[in-house]
Amino acid sequence: MASIVLGGATSHSVLLASSPEHWARRARHDAVNPNLYDTDGRPVSYAELLERNQERMRGRLDRSVWDKQWDQCQMALDRMASDIAAARLDALVIVGDDQEELFTEGNRPALAICGHESLRTLYMPSEGSEFLELVTHNYSMDAEHTFPGSPDLARSLVSSLTDRGFDVTWMNTTPDGVGFGHAYGFVLHRLLGDTPVPMVPLMLNTYYPPNQPTPSRCYDLGVALAEAIAAYPADTRVGLLASGGLSHFVVDEELDARLLDALEAGDADALRALPAHLMNSGTSEIRNWVTVAGALRDRRLAWKEYVPIYRSEAGTGCAMAFVLWS
Repeated sequence: MASIVLGGATSHSVLLASSPEHWARRARHDAVNPNLYDTDGRPVSYAELLERNQERMRGRLDRSVWDKQWDQCQMALDRMASDIAAARLDALVIVGDDQEELFTEGNRPALAICGHESLRTLYMPSEGSEFLELVTHNYSMDAEHTFPGSPDLARSLVSSLTDRGFDVTWMNTTPDGVGFGHAYGFVLHRLLGDTPVPMVPLMLNTYYPPNQPTPSRCYDLGVALAEAIAAYPADTRVGLLASGGLSHFVVDEELDARLLDALEAGDADALRALPAHLMNSGTSEIRNWVTVAGALRDRRLAWKEYVPIYRSEAGTGCAMAFVLWS
């Protein structure tokens, strides 16, 4: 029977896919982003954030600070890549989200599992931008890259999750012109590198209302997912990885601490009670972490790293986090 031999979670921010000399460019994007949410969950303008946070951000946007944060993140990613390699995985289930790389408003399932023999990333043109060339390369989206799937495991997971009360969208083909996005491509490029592991993408609609699963439902999904993996009859070493988060594009260190403290304590009630109304935009990817935490509810963290990166005087940015369960 299959067993989960590795469980982890990683951020996949564009800041990790570029480098500090490009971060200020991304901050300019924040200034015109109409979809910023304050730490109380309400929509907020960049101007409002700037007025409130400009003084607080003094000294946090220095290049020396960014370089140190970059090094912290890269060391954590190197450690995670090493742990994944050491686990000798037969398959890797990635709990991630789609941001209109594969799905659109025409069909946006709350939960989907993909059982392709071979999976294809979405090609995103860089249009001559050095920044986009770097980002798309590190997201495996500078071309239509292919990577192996694990269709038998995927099909078994769908059946087992259905038996446990989850309605799962099933996919084993991808229409032309679309593909898997950065939640999966970043893991493929940065953590697997030259030794790809057959993947099962488990896709949650974390990002787009109205059918985002609640944190409690995500936790229940994780519990059922662990049971579904254990029910797979083949002797298979399975890894489980959440991709995304933590809070962005407005950094919310208090919310991040609630999540990380609950993970550290193995506190199911606290994870279920995380406020869904605060999980907007990129912060919504915390749902992926809660799902994996549910699957690993009987384990404790082996290590964690948290690096809240601010990239503008308004307090926008992305809180990076990386954890591995024992």
